Amino acid sequence: MDSVAWFFTQNLVYVYFFYGLAFFSLGLVVLLESGRASEFRFARALRPLAWFGLVHGLHEWLEMFLIFAAGQRGYIPGPAVEVLRLGTLIASFVLLLGFGTRLLPGAESNPKASRLQVLAMTLLWLVAVVIVAWWYRPDLAHLFTAADVLARYALALPGSLLAAWALLRERHDFHARGMSQYGGSLLWAGLAFAVYGVIGQIFVKSSLIFPSQTVNAALFIRTFGFPIQLLRALAAAGLTFHLGKALRAFEAESRIRLARANKARIEAQAAALAEQQRRVEDVETLNTALQLTANELSSLVDMSRILSSALNLEQIAGAALKHVVHSFERACCAVVFLRRPDGGYELLRAYRRPQAPLPVVPPPVTELSVRAAEASSPAGASLDGQVVVLGSGSFDEGRAYRSLGVPLFAKGQTFGALTLSSVREEEPLGGDELRLLTAFAQQFAAAIDNVRLHQVVQERETQLEELVRKLVHAQEDERQRIARELHDETGQKLTALGMGLAALEVTLSAGDPLRTHHLLRNLREMNDQAITELRNIMANLRPAQLDDLGLAAALRWYVSQHQARYPDTHIHLKIEKQPGRLPPEHEIILFRVVQEALTNVQRHSQASHVTLNLTRTPTSVQVEIIDNGAGFDPKQPPRHEPGSGLGLPGMRERVALVNGQLEIDSAPGKGTRILVDLPLPDIQTRSEAEPVVEVST
Repeated sequence: MDSVAWFFTQNLVYVYFFYGLAFFSLGLVVLLESGRASEFRFARALRPLAWFGLVHGLHEWLEMFLIFAAGQRGYIPGPAVEVLRLGTLIASFVLLLGFGTRLLPGAESNPKASRLQVLAMTLLWLVAVVIVAWWYRPDLAHLFTAADVLARYALALPGSLLAAWALLRERHDFHARGMSQYGGSLLWAGLAFAVYGVIGQIFVKSSLIFPSQTVNAALFIRTFGFPIQLLRALAAAGLTFHLGKALRAFEAESRIRLARANKARIEAQAAALAEQQRRVEDVETLNTALQLTANELSSLVDMSRILSSALNLEQIAGAALKHVVHSFERACCAVVFLRRPDGGYELLRAYRRPQAPLPVVPPPVTELSVRAAEASSPAGASLDGQVVVLGSGSFDEGRAYRSLGVPLFAKGQTFGALTLSSVREEEPLGGDELRLLTAFAQQFAAAIDNVRLHQVVQERETQLEELVRKLVHAQEDERQRIARELHDETGQKLTALGMGLAALEVTLSAGDPLRTHHLLRNLREMNDQAITELRNIMANLRPAQLDDLGLAAALRWYVSQHQARYPDTHIHLKIEKQPGRLPPEHEIILFRVVQEALTNVQRHSQASHVTLNLTRTPTSVQVEIIDNGAGFDPKQPPRHEPGSGLGLPGMRERVALVNGQLEIDSAPGKGTRILVDLPLPDIQTRSEAEPVVEVST
């Protein structure tokens, strides 16, 4: 052994002190820098490296104290001390592995995988120690040495190489951020890690593990003349120095971020000043807009007052158009068109501002109104007379419009249009006018709908009065008919029965059996006729079949009776399959509707064929009466003679009692179709299903 090797061997305690100091300094430097906020991925993985340096430095100092104690007092460490030393060594290498795996590609998005990799390599070391203990069965001293060697082979070597590779990869991030000078320091730090891991962890203590029997610390000191611990210490010193320089990038990054923050603050202040100026301008604009809105609201309130002041359509239309025109400074005239029943449009009212000049070319108000109503969207006529639809946000604020038309909506339907015009080309209409005109149109449409509803209510009241009058007449006529039939038919039969009974008394007193037998037979026939006539009267009032057997049986009976009275009219009755009896009010309503319909057929349509369909669904019951008679205009139904029934208004009133619907489809010369649809309540049916029955008479 040469003098240099002898010197280091004798002063190995100082080498371990320098070795531990280098790694402890590395841990302190990295720990201080790891708390900085940084955008570098490298910065978020520094904490395991810092703890590696601190723990590994403590391990080397523990080795130093053990060597010192052994040299001074011949101290031999016990198992507890060896476990402590080996534990700090393993913990430092596990932290080194944690640093390297955290910088692997994809580790930041999946930190759990990084922890699993470290755990797997630690378990691999532990399994190797167990195998060595089972295979060689060494004593504790040799087992601790073998565990030390396996830790350097299985943990320190791959951990150092991973750390070196990760540091070299992070150089690209430094170069990309314009910090190449710090990237060079990372290169030297990575090379120091590589030397520490490849050379420093290959030459280990001599142990049972191959190849430590030959490639060990003794071979290194014989070959190079100084201990392997010195090389590790020098590598740690170089790593600490260059990594400390590289970590200054965080300070530079902080300065850059501070400069950016100052720049952003200055820009924010400038933006705040601009925003303040804009707000002042916005306040002025808002004041103008508020004034305009207040004027518009005042106009809308006045329009509402005008529209609610009367129920005459012509009167409110004239007053409303006058208010519309005077609400716009640039408007000269306004018109309202309403849709006719045939689909065309007619002018309801028009208004022109007094003293307004007549246009050289009249605006196309009719075409514009029709276009707005048909499209159900606002429309405009430009200065050149072209009419365009302005719906779906297509209004061009930069384009001048001579006239604007908006549709009139009510209950989801368009029934007309309100059109506003400006005569002078230098006073066109724009978006503000369109918005207010649309609001006026909504109010106007609601008012027109209210007027129409009022008219409908008045017509309804008139119909109700007429219906009540007819009902009174019908009741009186029915009383007269019943009295006449009872007097003419049943009354005469009862009188004849009385006279016959008197004659029978005389005959019995005279003892004439033959005459008595003849009188009894005549009296019995007369009694049967009276009972039959009485039953017919009762059936006409309310057929017993309706109460006892239901609507289907009552319709069959009534159709047969009607056919017997009017043999020239062929009636085809079809009853669809129905699951049971209907509610009593539904049965009587449908029966009376059929009665009235067949009576109208016989009195007015003179039809030769009538089809009567009765259909039942789970939620409703329908009756359809179709005839091939003369037909009529449903808007002008035929007038009924007194005593002929309540007619169509009575049918409508009966159906409306149970929230049903009555549809009448007829035209002169085309026959008539009447459809009654009554909703059914949720009740239990009262009989079994009946099959489809067709009756032709």
